[in-house]
Amino acid sequence: MSVEKLLDYLEPKAFGKVHYVVVVFWIVIGVIFLVIFADMENSEPRLDFHCGGAKSEHINLVRGKCYDKYQEQYNKFALPVYGFVIMNFALIIFVCVIYSQIVKPTVNRLSQSIRNHPEGQSRNQENALSTGYKLFIAYCCQLSTRLVLGVVFIILQTQLLYPLKFSSKFHCYLTDGTTQPRNSSDNAQHSTLHDCHNQRAVKKTSWMDAVLVVNGIFVVAILIEIVYIFLRACKERDFMQNSKFQASHLNPPEESQQQEERIQLVINITHEPVQQEERTQLVTTIAHEPQQQEEITQLVTNIAHEPQLQEEITQRVTTIAHEPQQLEERREHGTNIPQEVHQVEESKDDDTNIPHLPSGPEQIVKSPLQEFIRNTKKMIIDDTYQPPQLRSLFPSPPGKGHPPKHLTLDQIYTNLVVVPDMAEYDFTEDRRNNLQIYARSGEKNETPRGPEDILNHENKNILIVGRPGIGKTLSCTKILRDWASNKVFHKTPDDKIHCDVAFFVKFRLFNAATDLSLRELMTRSTYSPRDELDEQVWNYILENPQKVLLIFDGLDEFKFNSEISKKDNEPQFRNKVDEKMPLSALYAKLTTGKLLNGAAVITTTRPTALSCIESIPFHKIFEILGFSSEQVEEYVTKFAEEDKEAGDTVKRHITSNINILSLCYIPASCFIICSSLFKMVKFHASKGLNLPTSLTDIYEKAVKIFYLRHTEEFRDKHFTRKDFESNDLPREEEKKLEKLEKLAFEGIKEGRLIFGANEVRGMEDSALFHRLPDREVDSFSSEGQFCFIHLTMQEFFAAKHLTNNMSETELRNFVQMNIKEGKWQLVFQFVAGLMKNKKNLPREIITDLLPVKTEEKEDAYHNVQCTENKKETKVTCWPTRDKRDLAVTLIKCFNENSRMKSEAQRKLQQINFNYVNITRCHLTAVDCSSLVNVINLQQISHLDLTSDNIGPLGCLEICKLLKCRESQLSWLNLTWNQLTDEAAKYLAEAINNNNCQLRTLDLTSNNISDIGAQHLAEAINNNNCQLRTLYLTLNKISDTGAQHLAEAINNNNNCQLRTLYLSYNNITEAGEQKAHNLLSNIQSKCKLYL
Repeated sequence: MSVEKLLDYLEPKAFGKVHYVVVVFWIVIGVIFLVIFADMENSEPRLDFHCGGAKSEHINLVRGKCYDKYQEQYNKFALPVYGFVIMNFALIIFVCVIYSQIVKPTVNRLSQSIRNHPEGQSRNQENALSTGYKLFIAYCCQLSTRLVLGVVFIILQTQLLYPLKFSSKFHCYLTDGTTQPRNSSDNAQHSTLHDCHNQRAVKKTSWMDAVLVVNGIFVVAILIEIVYIFLRACKERDFMQNSKFQASHLNPPEESQQQEERIQLVINITHEPVQQEERTQLVTTIAHEPQQQEEITQLVTNIAHEPQLQEEITQRVTTIAHEPQQLEERREHGTNIPQEVHQVEESKDDDTNIPHLPSGPEQIVKSPLQEFIRNTKKMIIDDTYQPPQLRSLFPSPPGKGHPPKHLTLDQIYTNLVVVPDMAEYDFTEDRRNNLQIYARSGEKNETPRGPEDILNHENKNILIVGRPGIGKTLSCTKILRDWASNKVFHKTPDDKIHCDVAFFVKFRLFNAATDLSLRELMTRSTYSPRDELDEQVWNYILENPQKVLLIFDGLDEFKFNSEISKKDNEPQFRNKVDEKMPLSALYAKLTTGKLLNGAAVITTTRPTALSCIESIPFHKIFEILGFSSEQVEEYVTKFAEEDKEAGDTVKRHITSNINILSLCYIPASCFIICSSLFKMVKFHASKGLNLPTSLTDIYEKAVKIFYLRHTEEFRDKHFTRKDFESNDLPREEEKKLEKLEKLAFEGIKEGRLIFGANEVRGMEDSALFHRLPDREVDSFSSEGQFCFIHLTMQEFFAAKHLTNNMSETELRNFVQMNIKEGKWQLVFQFVAGLMKNKKNLPREIITDLLPVKTEEKEDAYHNVQCTENKKETKVTCWPTRDKRDLAVTLIKCFNENSRMKSEAQRKLQQINFNYVNITRCHLTAVDCSSLVNVINLQQISHLDLTSDNIGPLGCLEICKLLKCRESQLSWLNLTWNQLTDEAAKYLAEAINNNNCQLRTLDLTSNNISDIGAQHLAEAINNNNCQLRTLYLTLNKISDTGAQHLAEAINNNNNCQLRTLYLSYNNITEAGEQKAHNLLSNIQSKCKLYL
């Protein structure tokens, strides 16, 4: 049978273009292999196999007998290789032919159905041919069969039938007078050894390897296709249906017959007097098949260049497009309206993906629908470029100060952590764990990758829930902007949903109690380009609801949201698109599919309004959890990308403070904090000052701005820079918050972060609360639950309650009783900051708690002298071991209030100590900053921060103390602090500073590598360096780092370093010897410990 005959049995439409080419390639390569191996099998025993040691008259006999033995060894089952090749390729081709013949009638009928009825059956039902699974099942079966056969042939070839390598050398023993090889010692003397050589062996091995490779490639390709098909089938159930599977996976090539039919169709339209209804159906058929459009476009273009036909064609198509339709009865329900005939066009609009209307050979006329979509998208792109939420909070007057920092949506938008359903909150007694509960990592949650993972064919009615400021409106704005930019929901092969028109409805703009129709709602939507919808646009929407996207934003802000479920059940409002009704009823009918059934609807709300929409059958509910810590860093980087230095400072300040970092999980808070800190950085940098680290200042500013921007009565008010200059809220608002402050205090006191609905009555809609899932009281009742939007917010308002309601005596006693309890520590830090503006609350309430007890130590380790035999040195330590945690808490409080800090420093000077011992206290970088600000005293010569985990950023803060002119710090212990090469760089810069008096530096048990060692070596090589002793034991330094240090000591004739500890690193014996050799010269006075 010829290849051409064989191809007649293979139906191309049953495989798809690529797959069909692969099958043809399989046939061709099979034929090639068959020819090659058949030739080998024929010529190998006669021409390519030679044996020595035989007389000339017996040479053919010896060759034949030895070749038989060769075959017995390398082809145990006597199956010729060409026979194996025939089986290998022919069986798989046979499977393809059987599959092709089985599905051929199905694919032919499907193709015929698509040609005759491009839109398929009616929208509400499809025929069995289209919805059956025969094609999918048969396709998967033939793939699986071919996969199994491929694996079987690979195993047969490599493990059973043939060796992996055919040897070219063969030792053949033949006994005299017999064809049997010697079997015993008795006939050994009658055996003859013949050395044989097979010239074809190497080539044979290579071709067998080629067969193996081809089989392997095909097996892997089939396996990948099977996995892809099943994954897609799991994601899209309708993918397995015959029509969908053929259209999206097989995609058979168009036949010439179809093209002829289309050409005839255009001729009929332009030359025959068909009725309006028939023309509409014909034109609709053309307009909805992209491949037909392209071919007809080309045809029309060709005809348009013929003068005799041009005028007639243009006139007839234009007439068809403008004949009135009798659509009133169908229009009432928004369904089953014939497609607008204006879709017969020469080409398609790039932005709208909707065809143009041809009006001449060179001129293209845009339809009203195209103009509407184009104008809508342009308006969205223009208006969402720089949303009001992203405008600068502190703009300077024109021509003064720094230019305002307005952000664009594309520049700053950062993906949010979004989880299906409502998130659960399992608070514990561990404060640090509770902070992490708010800022959940996106990696640990089922986070949709983008809008199309939220909205798709299966889930078209979506509810997005989130607390105030979490990013609901901004994320929907981003979705709309991406749609307008053709990035999502656009007609591409891999899209899950396609939308031609979109409407953005803000509920709060419809709080006036007026009735409106669906058409009026769309014209009053936020980005509607006109005050009314053109008739063609309106008809397109009614006929194609599946291509409409509706976004309803801020259900909780809608005054009549409680009537949504009730209005849907009232009989006076019919399911008609032209009937006027309240927005609550209109929204209910849209979300239940009674109007525009099939439209995509996204609704956003705070959790407080969920009870109003209990009867709405949402396909899917998502909750926005905000930013993870990784996304906060990404946001801060984007925020300050134009000023990297200021941005790095802001990022360090946020990431080094767990309280601020955790609060930034709320995007609105993150924007406020970034804006405030950026403003501070710019101001203090111009004055040559450091960034203030008062947590209270940041929170007072952030709370005020957040409250004003997210409280309902202020939502539409425009705020100026002057409104945000002070930290105080309007007096009437402060009064409203008194109940909230008391609740916050009681919650901290009782260890409660969750409050019942009765406790927050009257405050449920506050921007400072978050509604949690209801708690089931019993089998038939539940209770609403609330928490503050963040734990630090609760702690801040608890502090405000203390400073606003307690007298001096009450506050003094309360602080004294609870200062050592962890749950009050941040509260008291806020109390200290708030006391700045409370004249009735003296600073001594907190400064009097400063511990004054000291202890003395005597140890040679504390000696900073450079003598070889160090004497023990006596130091006076503060605080004592039992008061360290109290001292750290108070230092944080003092840093919040400049008057307190001054008073604390005066008291510390009176204590008379020189050794600060803050070990095992787990300090953050912000804590280190507070420590440096408070203990910056001349009397302090020793600082011990062992096992505080301060990290590189904490080290950066400590380095500020080394650079301070007043500082006399000569001994610093930073053992076990997770210091890296970055920290070593900061220390090197500080050591080189003219003000640095440091003599002993202990960096034992950190993560410093060769890079860090090089930084320290550069510092040692500087004449400003006064280090005498350097401990680098238990780090990650190798021979390279040791050499850098040794060379620096050796090269600096004025080097002050006398002792260097490098033991327990990654230094080899060769590295040790090299370092010793460098320091062995007579000038070096440094002793090296390895």
